[in-house]
Amino acid sequence: MYKVILADDNPIICQALESRIPWDELGLELSGVCHDGSDVLDLIKIHAPHIMITDIKMPILDGIALIEQLRSHGLPLQIIIISGYNDFIYLKKAIDYDVAGYLLKPIQDEELMNSLRKAIGHLKEQEIVSQISRSAHILELRESKRNASGLLSAIIRGAETCVQSGEALADLSFPSSYQWLLFQLPLQEDGGVSEVTIEDILEYENSLRHRHRLACHLLLPSDTLLAVISPYEHSASVSDLVSKLLGEDGIQTAHAASMPFRSLISMQQELMETIAGLYGQLYSSRFTSAPAGHAPFLTLKDQQMIGMHLSLHDYKGSLAYISEQLDQCLAAAPTPGQLDTFIKTVFKWYSDYEPAYYGMQEQMDAALLASLAFSSRADILNALAPTVEPASESGSKAMNVVQYIEKHLNQPLTLNMLGKIFHHNSIYLGQLIKKETGMPFNQLVNKLRVERAEEMLRRNPDVKLADLAYQLGFSDSKYFSKVFKKITGRPPSQSAESEM
Repeated sequence: MYKVILADDNPIICQALESRIPWDELGLELSGVCHDGSDVLDLIKIHAPHIMITDIKMPILDGIALIEQLRSHGLPLQIIIISGYNDFIYLKKAIDYDVAGYLLKPIQDEELMNSLRKAIGHLKEQEIVSQISRSAHILELRESKRNASGLLSAIIRGAETCVQSGEALADLSFPSSYQWLLFQLPLQEDGGVSEVTIEDILEYENSLRHRHRLACHLLLPSDTLLAVISPYEHSASVSDLVSKLLGEDGIQTAHAASMPFRSLISMQQELMETIAGLYGQLYSSRFTSAPAGHAPFLTLKDQQMIGMHLSLHDYKGSLAYISEQLDQCLAAAPTPGQLDTFIKTVFKWYSDYEPAYYGMQEQMDAALLASLAFSSRADILNALAPTVEPASESGSKAMNVVQYIEKHLNQPLTLNMLGKIFHHNSIYLGQLIKKETGMPFNQLVNKLRVERAEEMLRRNPDVKLADLAYQLGFSDSKYFSKVFKKITGRPPSQSAESEM
């Protein structure tokens, strides 16, 4: 509904217009009336109207002077002038300022209605143009992000030269003395990759730039890595804020900051050193950014040994052998790529013998930096723990877990925690729950919590959302409302009202 204000020094004319115009039928709302031109600007600030109907002659500030001020401020109001003067000079001024109507007193209802319809038509056209412009801008930003992220992926793989990288990254228009902040986006507890889209990146970047007034560029070069280019002097605050923004969507991160770079030519080396530092934090080992030239850490003999254990379903023996080889790899100060190759190779071998590892193997193959899917050495070995049990026991196990979840919805729930309680690998437990319930672990927990919330709102529609969110284990009411609306299609407040 479009808002309208009236400005005329004659109260009788204002009252007549207010009563004679079918505002609702036209999709209009009369938001305010004033009788002095000097009050109109304040009225506009208060109501932010779309259409103004104004007399051309008013005390202190007449209609033409008022329109001049509005146009000079760039306010896109649709304006309809009512006048007692059939004067060419006034009419020419009105045309110059692109008014939607110039009506002579006494005002004819049909003429005013036509002018209002014309103003509404202009507003709708402006909305379409604005939407097209916004959509085009968003598409340009998306394409820019995809190109920059693809370039960053190529830099990490070493497929582009430093000079080419510098030329392409210069299109982002950031000054010198910037640095990388690299964020790990690990696999979710149900075995899936954390979902971060280009649209999410644009939203996070916009929030940092406008809400926190921090200039930065966010890139998503892979499913497991988020890169932030930020001014060196703001590195700590940007790091904290990006972590917080991602945390609001349930994405846990670990990060490492590089030294500032003033030359884009040297950026590739600095970026790889930063990745090596991040790997070192995760695996408590020393990593090098350049290949050391030694032989692969897994040989044909290793494949035969691991295959022998797996063919006999000796997962314990296979795990012990891999653990020993992994320790040797980490002790030799490998590059990030060498550890990635180790992990991808092991999951490929496992998937050859056990279908339960197909999903993980596909994700490891698709990951640019596979090691970032895990948060530690123990995490890697945990993902390779035995995942097979008789089908008759799996359904029972899943239902026991679901029943436990239903009884503890008010507590923090993670697959790692449930894995310890039920003595199972957390990734396998997630796969088991999805198989039996048809949905991933996080989705199941949210669904059960929202169902419980609906039940509690039926019993007590006056319950505070903050209290309800806390009782159901949500970190805050904003995130609770977001999840509730995503599942039910309406916010909690509407759900409470519908039950009254």
